[in-house]
Amino acid sequence: MTSRPAWRWHLLPIGVGVLAAALWVWFVGGESIAATLQRVDPLVAIWLVVSTAGWFGLRFIRSQFLLRYAGVRVPIRPALATYLAALPGTATPAYLGESIRSIFLRRRFGAPVPTTLFVLLVERMHDVAALALLAALVPGPTHPAVGWGFLAAVLLGGLALRRALSTTGMARVARSILSSAPVLLPAFLLSLLAWGGAGLTYWLAGRALALPVGVATGIDVFAGSTLLGALTLLPAGFGATGSAAILELEALLPAADAVALVTLVRLGTTGVAMLVGAFFLVRELRGEPAAAEGVAHFDDIAAEYAAQWSPHVWDLLLQRKMGFMCEALGEAPQAGIGLDLGCGLGLQTGEMRQRGYRVLGLEPSVGLLRQRPDRDTPVLAGDGMRLPFADRSLDFVFVIGVLHHLPGRAAQAEAFREIARVLRPGGRLLVHESNPRNPLFRFYMTYAFPILKRIDEGTEWWIHPATWQDVPGLALERIRYFTFLPDFIPRVLMRPALAIERMLEDGPTYPYSAHYFAVLRRDAMAMPATAGSGTLSDPPRPRPAA
Repeated sequence: MTSRPAWRWHLLPIGVGVLAAALWVWFVGGESIAATLQRVDPLVAIWLVVSTAGWFGLRFIRSQFLLRYAGVRVPIRPALATYLAALPGTATPAYLGESIRSIFLRRRFGAPVPTTLFVLLVERMHDVAALALLAALVPGPTHPAVGWGFLAAVLLGGLALRRALSTTGMARVARSILSSAPVLLPAFLLSLLAWGGAGLTYWLAGRALALPVGVATGIDVFAGSTLLGALTLLPAGFGATGSAAILELEALLPAADAVALVTLVRLGTTGVAMLVGAFFLVRELRGEPAAAEGVAHFDDIAAEYAAQWSPHVWDLLLQRKMGFMCEALGEAPQAGIGLDLGCGLGLQTGEMRQRGYRVLGLEPSVGLLRQRPDRDTPVLAGDGMRLPFADRSLDFVFVIGVLHHLPGRAAQAEAFREIARVLRPGGRLLVHESNPRNPLFRFYMTYAFPILKRIDEGTEWWIHPATWQDVPGLALERIRYFTFLPDFIPRVLMRPALAIERMLEDGPTYPYSAHYFAVLRRDAMAMPATAGSGTLSDPPRPRPAA
């Protein structure tokens, strides 16, 4: 927990920077702002603000991506609040005040400050590299040499930083973020998309003021002026970024129009960021509660849990999952006694019981159990890593979208061991999980879905299908890949979307579905050995199930 004197020390430069920026705007740009706003088309101005939200959103996702690979997993929604609360920190020399984000992450989630500060530094390096490449390659007023010079500087800086950290406790994190292509490339692509989108603000502002500014010109002017403004180390580039942009635009527009255009862009980007950031900064300083995680998270959202899915999508998934499990278990009278591990509201438990199977549910979230619609379904409050059943007492266990919520590989391995322990020899484990083999779906579920829906937090540990090949005490029988439909598909498009989905499931694209269903059998000879997390190598390609 950060002490109050430390809070005041970090907030002082931010307060001074914001005040100085406000005074500069008031005395230097006040008249220009008033004249510009009188010319603006309000509808296009709204799109300018939407564009700003979009590229700030991409930068936030990049931040979460880098934090994840640095070993810091934090819930997406509260992390977004801390990200926005740090935006006023850009109104300090060299943007150093933005480092207050590390304090917020430490206070809320216990994230280590050195790691989060390093990630922030790497983010800025990606920003400079992306802006430099845009300035070098996109045709416009900025001389390409400016872009290439900045790009060379950031590449040399990255190499020097990695070398400097190679003998410190940050060496592993530095290698992961600065040298690993699976991290570098997506992070840089996100940076290019974000800053390319930011460059569109000049085109949109030109439309709002009826000025002829092309897309390429806008991107080049934004990139070049932002780099030159950052080079001055002035708070938020005030007095430098805008002046550089005006000088570049005066070659294309009358001076008054160039001033109006830059004024509108700065209002729609830096101005909006400061206002939004100030709102979240006040909330953060008032002491936002620590985010509920794990079981507490599901207790917190229990009342709205069922509303996280569209009813028509939920019904479709429920029926398909039930069908797969009934096919794997055979006739209900011969299936024996089963457990719905992590039963949530008990909907799957109730559906299986309606089909004649003897099933009870187990759920760690008491809040969810209290919200279940069918109070006649037998359920227990319990932990999947300490199952309240005797050895070899169950004939089957099914787990639907639960295991990726466990807090890490060790917890998942413990759950595997417990499941194997309670299954009778020959008993089956039926697993439904999200499929991380599809990088687009994995990216959506990790970074976008937790913002759109509260059911996931953005801290999940996805389980690769290959993991099931090496689970002690359990033998993999088959894996079935299914569903390509996004959860937000409207009802009116379901029929054509389902036809496309069937084609994808039956074709060579099937391993990249949104979900998979794995069937494992309890080893009849050996009890499970020490738990292990399994290999992550790709499994042999299975044939599509009939």
